Amino acid sequence: MASKKEILGKIKILITRKFKNPNDAFNFFDKNGDGYLEYGELKKLIKKAKVNRFIAPVVANKIIRGLDKNENKKLNWKEFSKATKVLLSE
Repeated sequence: MASKKEILGKIKILITRKFKNPNDAFNFFDKNGDGYLEYGELKKLIKKAKVNRFIAPVVANKIIRGLDKNENKKLNWKEFSKATKVLLSE
């Protein structure tokens, strides 16, 4: 199983190489345009980052639990932006 560091590294590579900025990534994966990344949308982001498809659901759940400050089980732009700033600064 991939380590947390490896998974975050893959997500970082996806965001920095495929998109101009984190906002473009957020908008690309927010398929229904509601301003949130829901579980399914986040899982697609994780799979696009080439994280093993068998662990992608687990990773999506852990990310939501760890970053979802208002506990609505999805990530808004503010929550996503805060996390990507930390990720991209590493």
